[in-house]
Amino acid sequence: MNLWQISEDTFNPETKHMRSQETVYSVGNGYFCTRGTFDEGYPRATPATLLFGVFDAVAIAKEELANAPDWTSLGLIINGERFRLDKGKILNYYRMLDMQEGILRRTIHWETPTGIRIKIYSERVASLADEHVGVVLYRVTNDSSSDLDIALWTNFNTAVGNYDLMHWETVDQGFEGEVMWLQSETKKTKVQLAQTMSLTTTLPEYRTEYLSSYIAPSIRLYGKLAAGATIEAEKLVVMYTTRDNVEPVPTALTHHRKLLNTTTGEATQGLIYDQLLVKHKEAWQQFWQEADVIIEGDEKSQLAIRYNIYQLRINASAHDDRYSIAAKGMTGFGYRGHIFHDTEIFMLPFFTYVLPDFARNLLLYRYHLLPAARKKAASNGYEGAQYPWESTLDGEETTPSSIIHPETGEVIPVLNGFIEYHISASVAHAVQAYWEVTGDDAFMQNYGAEIVLSTATFWGSRVEKATDGTYEITNVIGPDEWHEHVNNNAFTNYMARQNILDAIKDLHWLQTTAPAKARDLVQQLNLTDERMKHWQDVIEKLRIPQDPQTKVFEQFDGFFQLEELDQEQFKGRKDSYQGILGIHAIQKYRIVKQADVLMLLTVLSQNFDLETKRANWDYYFPITDHDYGSSLTPAFHVILACELGLGDAAYKQYVLGGLVDLENLRGNTPEGIHTACSGAVWQAAIFGFAGLKVTDEGYTTNPSWPSDWTRLAFKIRHKGELISIDLKK
Repeated sequence: MNLWQISEDTFNPETKHMRSQETVYSVGNGYFCTRGTFDEGYPRATPATLLFGVFDAVAIAKEELANAPDWTSLGLIINGERFRLDKGKILNYYRMLDMQEGILRRTIHWETPTGIRIKIYSERVASLADEHVGVVLYRVTNDSSSDLDIALWTNFNTAVGNYDLMHWETVDQGFEGEVMWLQSETKKTKVQLAQTMSLTTTLPEYRTEYLSSYIAPSIRLYGKLAAGATIEAEKLVVMYTTRDNVEPVPTALTHHRKLLNTTTGEATQGLIYDQLLVKHKEAWQQFWQEADVIIEGDEKSQLAIRYNIYQLRINASAHDDRYSIAAKGMTGFGYRGHIFHDTEIFMLPFFTYVLPDFARNLLLYRYHLLPAARKKAASNGYEGAQYPWESTLDGEETTPSSIIHPETGEVIPVLNGFIEYHISASVAHAVQAYWEVTGDDAFMQNYGAEIVLSTATFWGSRVEKATDGTYEITNVIGPDEWHEHVNNNAFTNYMARQNILDAIKDLHWLQTTAPAKARDLVQQLNLTDERMKHWQDVIEKLRIPQDPQTKVFEQFDGFFQLEELDQEQFKGRKDSYQGILGIHAIQKYRIVKQADVLMLLTVLSQNFDLETKRANWDYYFPITDHDYGSSLTPAFHVILACELGLGDAAYKQYVLGGLVDLENLRGNTPEGIHTACSGAVWQAAIFGFAGLKVTDEGYTTNPSWPSDWTRLAFKIRHKGELISIDLKK
């Protein structure tokens, strides 16, 4: 078993399985991701290339990442018969994603309906060294006893959409030498995309034909292939958009010509794939030198964590701070490319500790959207900055007002954009954690402090004073999300209080280290002495529901009085409890979709003692829907379980998180990768099994070993220093 490779050696044509594997075998580089569909196409496939921050308008949900014209399309015709996996006979099949090198490889031995045998080998790359470049290497070997007429037919397929919704219109197309180009534009947002393409081969006797088309401008390469001979062809693609602040068509053409004019040497006879691959592999090698997590003794765990780290990298831009990482990244249409608190709570720790420059950009995305967050707060009658539950580029609320429930098929209202407030505290927490780990004082002075102070101002205005003098936060949705219109959700209230605490500390720090900046923010945000006194009063009197005897936090007011759900009667179920009972009936039961109180005890772990953690684990873990509730928190439960010495539970939860997409455990991998779960898996290994804790003075580890693990090694960055940690059982 190669611990860097995801592979399959059987072709399974079942539609749901194929679409799941399209997601699993995605390639990407942060500028774009391309789903793992077959070059030659397949019935009911969902090909998609989504570009970082390229949206178009949709009804209700405002906008979604727009599926670009498919650049991977490459058909093969043998003696007039088209190669297709749903016809003829598959004699051998193998597909493999090499995560170490970022290459998707496929080998097929196929017999046509008339008995001709050929072998096909292909590689697909989204260059990590040159983010505008995608390339396909395609080899065909004549495994028959006579010469064959071979034609390779490639195009930009514009007839693809986000399922049935088409977002692009063709503006223009043309040919310049051996390079074909296509100019497209999104219908509503008017983003322009230029794609250039060339198709070259090692066999000089092959002829090339260029064909204009309204929907699929094409290049055809054709000629004879002798028995036993092989043709090797290279499809090179370059992509630019107007978001790159360039003229896309001339820029893409210049870039493409420069690549083609690169001296390639006699061995490759004009193909530049090998040279592109060298730089691409070097970029991946550099990434893995710092990002890899080594697990010895458990091959499945090793493969799972590398796969999730791979996904975090391909879905994050190395330099663009105008957009962030969506709940499904750029690997599928789920959640439309919208940004949630998933980024800050689940994904950002990986980037903070491993790729701090990426983390900084992800937080700058939130900084740039402060004006919209202030507008949202004001529109709801509050002060400060209230971040939207879902956002895209302009920071306005993009949560749809209603959706079709994925399990029941009913149209249901979505209240998250109105009353799920805790994202504002999550953003502030991520800023604070980034600063503490990186020591990036310049970021905190110029950007971070303003985020923390602005969100604290929101919470100061959002709390309500009760008749007994305490403060409450009523009518909210907490992280659980199955219970709506609740009062004093423990996670929301505690995180809000922490937000205000951090704001006060940050302001004092700013007044000492950058007094001019502090004065500007005090004036800009109206941080009067009266406001500071109010904040202090809220810190002291904000209601956090907790039983003083048992130390169990009540998830929200009245949660302890809800009915117990008999989970035994639902054994063998294939849906969540909400899907079975309905969105209204579920709310009368003590059952939890995903970690809520337990997430609080993990995110702010340093605030709670072991006794409190154990009491709450014993209460909430048994009433959480681990199988079908949410992919977000199984890996998060690992951290708490390791602290409590619950090794078996920790490992089981790790597997649930680590394999959620590789084995489509939730049934929704066809919609895209669970990127938040990918981040949580990294946290599970590092903060859970390794027991890493970082302070200003340095770091400590306290390993909790799954039975088969013998080694756990990784690297982190702490205040600019690269630290290698190698734990052995």
